Order: sequence, then structure tokens, then C-alpha cells
Amino acid sequence: MFTKNEEIIITVIVGVLLILFLAAVFIVSIVRYKRRMEKELHERTLLRRQYEQELLQSRLETQEYTFQQIGKELHDNIGQLLSTARMLLGITERNLANPPETLCTANETLGKAIVELRSLSKSLDKEWLEQFNFYDNLAAEITRINSTGSIIRPEVSYTEDLLLKPEEQIVLFRIVQEAIQNAIRHAAMDVIIIRMAQQGELLSIMVIDNGKGFTAESVNMGMGLKNMNHRAAILGGTLTWNSIPGEGTTVHITLPVKKGVT
Repeated sequence: MFTKNEEIIITVIVGVLLILFLAAVFIVSIVRYKRRMEKELHERTLLRRQYEQELLQSRLETQEYTFQQIGKELHDNIGQLLSTARMLLGITERNLANPPETLCTANETLGKAIVELRSLSKSLDKEWLEQFNFYDNLAAEITRINSTGSIIRPEVSYTEDLLLKPEEQIVLFRIVQEAIQNAIRHAAMDVIIIRMAQQGELLSIMVIDNGKGFTAESVNMGMGLKNMNHRAAILGGTLTWNSIPGEGTTVHITLPVKKGVT
């Protein structure tokens, strides 16, 4: 038989053990409940992401079809109408002994519009997008702009193949294209220099103009700088600019080098 004191001690020990057991059961239940909630939240998040991806894919497919239809319409119908109009202008010009200068200018302007329209139509074509090459399209863009009277001088010392997906090469091309267009529209420049070179593990692309420049306070984000920064970040790169009023502007794009196998 236990003494009264021993019974009290045993009762206390059993009580403490029972409390500890109940506490352990409670803690385990809480942990399991928390894990179950986290698992359900994770599953709901995955389902939501999957739904968003499917929705985005559906939207992209719809946009792609729409763009293809627009491109086809531009090429087959509007392009043909403009070509016919230019042909009629040409006939009229040839039939006049002294055609007015405005008629000649209209014919030339219409010709440039047709070229731009064909370029736009091609840019909406899926196959063209899948085969996009940065170097080829940059060279074509330089040739096109130089034919309008502007002067772009490329200085390319980096000629390795870019291991970028076609859509990534399009993003890079759009950054450079935007920088060129900003210089033409806003800088009042005489020449634009495009420099491509390797700097360590980075590819460096600089678009330099000798225009009027601008100050940081006068920068208009509507000029596309915000969009250019965003596009550079998409490629894992950075975009900086430096401008001196009266001397010109330099837009500097850097991104990790991805070289092809030579």
C-alpha cells in the first residue's frame, strides 16, 4: 500500500503526464491542421496559376490569330489598294509633260508607306516571329532609316550568335529600335552610332547620338524610357542613360553574354 504522501505524489505525476499528453495531442493537432491548410493553400495557388496560365495561353492564341488576320488583311487588301493607287499616280506622272513636284512627292511618299506596310504585315506573321534574328533585323532597320536621310553608323565588334529565344531577340531589338527612334524624334541629331561589344561577361550595346541632349529633370517617361527599362529587366539586363545638354545622349544596354557554339 502507498502512503498518503506517495499517493499524492503519484496523483500529481499522473496529472502532469496527462496534461503533457493532452498538450502534445493539441500541439500535434495544431501542426497537422496548419500543414493541411498550407497544403490546401498551395494546391489552390497551383490551380489558380494553372488557370491563369491557361487563360493567358488562350488570350495569346487569340491575339496571335488576330494579328495573323490583320497581317493578311494588310498584305492582301490594303497593300494591293495602295499599290494600285501608286501605279495610277505613276501613270499620271508619266503622262504629264511637266508633272508638279507635289505629285512626285506624293508618289514617293506612297512608295515609302507601302514599304512600311509590308514591314508591319511581316512583323505580324507567326513564322517571321519564330525565325527572328536580332542582327539581321538591326541591319535592315539601319538600312531603312539611312534611306530616309538619317545617318546611323554601326560599330559592331561582337558578332557571336546570341543564344536568345526569338521572342527575347525581339525584346532586345525593340529596346534598340526605341532608343534609335527617340534620338530621331527628340534629339535633333546629325548621326547615331550603335556600338556592340563584349565587356567581361556582359554584352554591351550603346546607342549614341550627337543631338541636343536633355537633363534628368526634363526627361519625359513617355519617351519610352520606362518601357525600355522594363524590357531590359526581362532579359536579365540593365539599361542606363547619360545625356549632356548640347552634346547628345547615350543609352547603354547591358545583358549577360550568351554565346553560340562556333
